[in-house]
Amino acid sequence: MDLDNLTQISRRDLDMIQLHQFQQPIYCCNVTAIAYAFTALGYLTTVDEIFYVAQLPIASVLDDGMTLAETYDTCLTYIKRKQLPLSIRVEHFDKPSMTLEAFIREVEAAVGDENDVHILNFNTRIAHENPSLEGGHFSLLADYNPDTQEITIADTNPKRYTRFWKCPIQRLYAACVDKDSSSNRSRGMIVLRRLEAANLAGEGVVHPADIALNELHSNNE
Repeated sequence: MDLDNLTQISRRDLDMIQLHQFQQPIYCCNVTAIAYAFTALGYLTTVDEIFYVAQLPIASVLDDGMTLAETYDTCLTYIKRKQLPLSIRVEHFDKPSMTLEAFIREVEAAVGDENDVHILNFNTRIAHENPSLEGGHFSLLADYNPDTQEITIADTNPKRYTRFWKCPIQRLYAACVDKDSSSNRSRGMIVLRRLEAANLAGEGVVHPADIALNELHSNNE
């Protein structure tokens, strides 16, 4: 055995490990988005806890990632097993009722409501107008400007896409309408909502969404 050569190979392997981040290579943006969303609603959650509580098979995330429906099922399982006072719904954008106008109304209502969080599933190539990107991705709705019709995304992989980025809402809508080849359905969104409104005004309490943003970005700096 050539020990010098073996040492060189091992060193290269360690260098490669240092060059890669854990989240993106294993297609974990979906589980990251779930953990981020629960944290934003005031229930501090980690990626590892999602895997443990929902008993996710690692291969289901490693191989092809998860579809919107599978991500919804994971959210629902976690809510039930943790007995969280949250409601959940999923919207595939191939539904006739999910028009651009309906999406805009949903987004406008969402950014003014502290009691819900929207996880968006979209095609990155369309959203960023970059054909070299991978395709499906999960991140969270952060804001919307009705004057410019730009939507702001809080990304689950800020090192790759930056912490927040904007694009025209019509383009993001098209990215959500894009069909996921794994499910043969359009992508879309998952909406998590508190069953009881949080009373944060005037109490000097930091909003859970701010806690979530700080937590997520500190872990990715």
